[in-house]
Amino acid sequence: MKEFFKKLRLAVYLTAILTIVLGGVLAAWPMEVTALICRILGALLAIMGAVYLFGYFMEGKGILTVTGGLLFLLLGVWIFITPGSIVTLVPIVIGVVLLVHSLKDFQMAAQAKQNGSERWIVLFLLAFLNCAFGVVCICDSFGLVSVAVRLLGFALIYDGVSNLFILYHTVQALKDAVDKIEPIDVESHELDS
Repeated sequence: MKEFFKKLRLAVYLTAILTIVLGGVLAAWPMEVTALICRILGALLAIMGAVYLFGYFMEGKGILTVTGGLLFLLLGVWIFITPGSIVTLVPIVIGVVLLVHSLKDFQMAAQAKQNGSERWIVLFLLAFLNCAFGVVCICDSFGLVSVAVRLLGFALIYDGVSNLFILYHTVQALKDAVDKIEPIDVESHELDS
């Protein structure tokens, strides 16, 4: 049992240290790591497309196989060559969604004002804030990705440090509990057969 806890403690220490290192890398180089992940994704898509195309040429049938293979191959090559283009698309799409929602929010706020709502100014402010977030997402998509990845890195660092702290105090509590257990002194008697 003691050996099991030693192995478990070692595993938690290693996991915590790796988490801290990964978090540090993400916090220090967010865009480089994101670009690397996109390149890996692009390479995997290109390989998948090549496999589909190879399968088509081996069997000679399946127009969907050719279309899908070409699509995956081209998409994979494009992502591999320009990883930043994919990274910046996500905040732009989110920004467009926020803008569309803010337009609906403005309409609802105007409707609330027409119907005599006393809080229509708050509703307009909330709609405006939603609109501002959408514009920021569209205009500074690359910066938002960098901030998000950096925050992820800091979260991983926190996770690793807190795991080390929790493990240390748990081990101390276990040691204290073991130290408190006193051996029981008993007399031995022989049994007559």
